[in-house]
Amino acid sequence: MFRVQTFIKRPDILITDLSSLYEKESTYFIEISNEAELIRYGNQLDFTCLEGAIKLEYYGEPLLDASAWDVIDGMWLYLLNAMESLKETGYGEMNFPDQALALTLKSASEQFILYTLHTSPPVKAVLPKQDFFMMVLGGAEQFFKTMERCLKGTFSISMKLNVLKR
Repeated sequence: MFRVQTFIKRPDILITDLSSLYEKESTYFIEISNEAELIRYGNQLDFTCLEGAIKLEYYGEPLLDASAWDVIDGMWLYLLNAMESLKETGYGEMNFPDQALALTLKSASEQFILYTLHTSPPVKAVLPKQDFFMMVLGGAEQFFKTMERCLKGTFSISMKLNVLKR
């Protein structure tokens, strides 16, 4: 049903051709589950501005993909904050850290949310709220725990994990 993946941008490769981004995704990014590769690049990563991407799919349809890469820990934190706002008020919004892109979440009913990624054209979907929350929380937890495990001493997550516990 849902699929979530996190990618870290390889520090030694510039993305200069957006048209090749999808076909060369593994050239530009390291999938978070590839811990050996993360460890190998660990001392080259800039943790003040760690770039990466979140891929979200619902029944194979992309909701968010590598074309929206940005500061990855900021993306996860902003997405978690948007979900918290959605839970409290029925509306949540996430602005991407370093680009003019927004993602909104709006309650459509008790069980469903309207997901909108404000691209041109926008990506819209009505999603089951509980499943969406479980998927996103699982993806965020995997990201933060993997980064802490692979990059001990260089990636601080104590504050970031507190967001997950709320």
